[in-house]
Amino acid sequence: MYHFGNIPLINYLPNFLRNRLAPHVRVYTGHGLRALFAGQPVRVVEHTRVYPGFDNIVRRFPRAGKLVRGILYALESTPLRVFGLSHFLVLEKF
Repeated sequence: MYHFGNIPLINYLPNFLRNRLAPHVRVYTGHGLRALFAGQPVRVVEHTRVYPGFDNIVRRFPRAGKLVRGILYALESTPLRVFGLSHFLVLEKF
């Protein structure tokens, strides 16, 4: 059954569960993203992950939201960045 709205931590669920709860969400692995560019005349200059900014939480609960955002942004410069939700790739065409 499809559930409208944000479900906390849904992107960390196994594919079969996440796809049932949120079929509109696309999840890419680092390996899967790099495979998209395999055989193309590009090289990966940078590949990291980033955490969400939770703008809606910051707007509704400014103090708590800014605290959560600050903690998550700090995690981006640690090995825990692998749990970030979005991939950030810089590719160079050659």
